[in-house]
Amino acid sequence: MNIRHAPRLATSLAVAVAVTALIAIPVSAANQVTQAVTTGTRTASVANLTLGSVSTSHSAQTSTGTLTLTADDSTGSNLGWNVTILSSAFVYSGSNSGTDIPASDFSLTSAAAAVRTAGQAVDATGGPKVPLVSPVGTLDSARKTVQALILFGNGTYTQALDVSLTIPADSAAGTYTGTLTTTISAAP
Repeated sequence: MNIRHAPRLATSLAVAVAVTALIAIPVSAANQVTQAVTTGTRTASVANLTLGSVSTSHSAQTSTGTLTLTADDSTGSNLGWNVTILSSAFVYSGSNSGTDIPASDFSLTSAAAAVRTAGQAVDATGGPKVPLVSPVGTLDSARKTVQALILFGNGTYTQALDVSLTIPADSAAGTYTGTLTTTISAAP
C-alpha cells in the first residue's frame, strides 16, 4: 500500500464506519393515540300492561298482571343507581258515571331478581338487585324495586314486577287507566 494514500484510505474508512453506525442506530419517537369516551344516558321504563277484563260485581275484585321493567345505565359513571315506580289513580273513562280507582288500590306484590340483557354481569352483592327493604306494597308512594351499588349495574337489565289492582265493589262499566312514573337516579 502506498503511504501517500493511507490518510485518504483512513478517512474513507472512518466515514464509512460513521455512516454505517448512523444507519444502524434505531430512532424512536413518543407518539400517542387518544380516544375519548363520552357519557351516555341512564334510563328506566316499564312496558304498557293491560290487565284482564272483569265483570261489574257487588263485591271487590282483584286483577293481577306482570310489569316488565327495563333499566339501562350507559353513563360510564360507576355511581350505581336505583329505580322507583309510582302510580297515579286509575282514571275512569266511559259513559256510566264511574269513579276513579285510587292509586292505593294498585300494589306491587313481588319483585323478581334483575336479569342482564347487555353489559356487566349481575352480582349477588353489588347488583342490580332487589333492595333489602322490600318494595312490596301500594304504589301510591314511590317504591324502590331494583338498585345497583357503586361500580355495578353498568348495562341493561330487566325485572319482572307482579302487580295487583283491587277493583271496588259496584265499579261502573268503563275503562280505568293509571299512569306509572318510573324514575332512575344515580347512587343506590
